[in-house]
Amino acid sequence: MASHANPEESLGFALKTLQQTLRSRMDAALTEAGLTTPQYLVLALLEDHPGISNSELARRSAVAAPTMLRILDALAKAGYIERADRTPQLRTRGTTLTSSGRSRLAQASATVEEFENLLRGAAGADEAVIFAWLRTCTDLLTGAPAAPEPETSPAPGRRR
Repeated sequence: MASHANPEESLGFALKTLQQTLRSRMDAALTEAGLTTPQYLVLALLEDHPGISNSELARRSAVAAPTMLRILDALAKAGYIERADRTPQLRTRGTTLTSSGRSRLAQASATVEEFENLLRGAAGADEAVIFAWLRTCTDLLTGAPAAPEPETSPAPGRRR
């Protein structure tokens, strides 16, 4: 028996390879819109949750707080977001999209949708099962309680 996981037969390595491939392909495609994949994700989160805190953006984007600050700084410099000034009463700063940010997000969304469609097409009828498995694995690795089995509703990020 080998003393290590065989990368050719490892689910973890397969997921990592998929993630790296998806990220590099999405980054390349999003350059036309002047965005990276993490920047797109932040713009999409801000459209759905205006005023969300930096720490919640970082958590939902699966990046460290300092990384999120760099992403937000770049988006603010480009004029895609506005960050409220801190007040003595509030420790957090609300962040919202500008009209330029909404426009950039709309431009980039078609590109991201192409990748989503590719993944959904590959999943076929097993999409809900795959999605539930991915969430269960995430919950197990983070120590969170397992989520209940989803119904046949669209996956997060998929608009009706």
